[in-house]
Amino acid sequence: MTITLEYVKKLMGWCPNTGAFEGRQYSDIGKIELDTLDDIRGRNGDLRSEPKKTSFITNILKLVSGNITAQILSIIFVFLAVKIYNPEYIGISHLILSISSILMIFSTFSYQFAIMLPKTEEDSANLACLCTILVTLTSLITALILLFFPKYVDYLLNSPEISNYLIYIPAIIFFNGIFLTQNYWLSRKTSFGVIAGSKVINSVSTGVLQLAIPIWNVSPLGLIVGYIVGYGNADFFMLKDIREDLRIFKKVSLKRVKEIAIQYKDFPLFNSSSTLTNTISLQIPTILLGHYYGTSIVGYFFLANQILNIPLGFLGAAIEQVFFQKISAVKNGNESGGMKDIVEEVYKKLILIGVFPTLLFLILGKEIFTFIYGESWYISGIYIKILVPWIFLVFISQPISSLYMVFDKQGVWFTFSITLLISRVIALVIGGTYGSPEFALGLFSFTGVLFWIWNNSYLLNLAGINKIKSAKIFLKCVTISIIVLLPLILLKVFSVSFYIILLAVVLMTPIYYGITLHDDPTFKRMFSALLCGVKNKI
Repeated sequence: MTITLEYVKKLMGWCPNTGAFEGRQYSDIGKIELDTLDDIRGRNGDLRSEPKKTSFITNILKLVSGNITAQILSIIFVFLAVKIYNPEYIGISHLILSISSILMIFSTFSYQFAIMLPKTEEDSANLACLCTILVTLTSLITALILLFFPKYVDYLLNSPEISNYLIYIPAIIFFNGIFLTQNYWLSRKTSFGVIAGSKVINSVSTGVLQLAIPIWNVSPLGLIVGYIVGYGNADFFMLKDIREDLRIFKKVSLKRVKEIAIQYKDFPLFNSSSTLTNTISLQIPTILLGHYYGTSIVGYFFLANQILNIPLGFLGAAIEQVFFQKISAVKNGNESGGMKDIVEEVYKKLILIGVFPTLLFLILGKEIFTFIYGESWYISGIYIKILVPWIFLVFISQPISSLYMVFDKQGVWFTFSITLLISRVIALVIGGTYGSPEFALGLFSFTGVLFWIWNNSYLLNLAGINKIKSAKIFLKCVTISIIVLLPLILLKVFSVSFYIILLAVVLMTPIYYGITLHDDPTFKRMFSALLCGVKNKI
């Protein structure tokens, strides 16, 4: 059995919040990707595989390639969208999505995380059907509630137009819930190519509609409808691959669905609670900024947060999805390798990848936004400098946060999440009451930095990794980044043309990654696999 997780966060999700592998074979314990027939050992589903080292890298490449394509498209569409929609419209749509994100936690009660865990595909299929039933019921109940209390939500959020768009929240919940369910089913099958493709479909559909609808009417509706249709198209795309498994889903029974719901009750009891609190922690800035400062400030915040999460958040989510599949398979004895070595290797790569863009945003965040989006969006550039330290710490810990599940530490994760939520609410209320949006976001980011430092330390200790060694890797990367970026800093100090500064960034980026990754064996395998893939396509 292979197991994986996309956590979006939510966790997950992520982000969560993406073609099946060739050469797939079937066994009684699951549909597992096998590189060759020689990987099959035993009979009656007794699997003893020794996957090639490159399979882990190949899976990451499949997800990362899909994520990169999807996010490049997202960057283009966001750039075009801010030329059409003003900050207020973007703020309204983001408020709708923030409310939907919180309600989405109830749509599956976190049972989607359990889809990869059963030893039989029949039980996994029952879990998938359970998720589908819960998603449908949650969407219907939400629709009924919003029909009776739209003005009350409008009053709480201090947005005079928000009630006009609340009716779209049930559709957002439904299509996102189905997307999550199919994502985890396909992850169990290691169909990472299909998952990657769904993300591209999502980005293209969303972006095209968000740019096309304003031809008739410029309003938040274009952003909201584009988002809904994007996930709907992604759902239909993944459904084509799942149709191959109809023979499994025909064995689903209501009795077994009830039994499986009880068997995995810890997921709604602990995971749903912790995921809910973590999601509220992520969405609370949008809600409270809207309450204290209005939807325009929400629009500025959304753009800053979106641009940061595109290069860092989604790459981390892709690595997490394959990472959890790998360590879970190792723990179950289905794959060889040491868990500590895997965690240490992934954590090191995350630091190497994340440090450089973090420092780059700290130095040029405001200038980048002004140059790309215009003077009217310079406030987002200020916000990005405030948020980037927190985003970096989330980036390096998000992929390995699935260790909470592997080691059955959901209770610790819940305690961490609820404490973080309370601290963030306090920080934002204090900032919103006594200061500017910058002050409120500063307190929010500082709180996140403190908590995610603790989270990193706890996870490293859980995996038995030397924290001093990890700290040395971090300091080494920071030192190299500062040295590489020193000419860039001097160019900024002497007010050189921003075009020259951008050219310097283009030149310095490969220099940094060349220095830090040139002797890394994993990077060499990834680079070789990527070159082989390109060569085969040519």
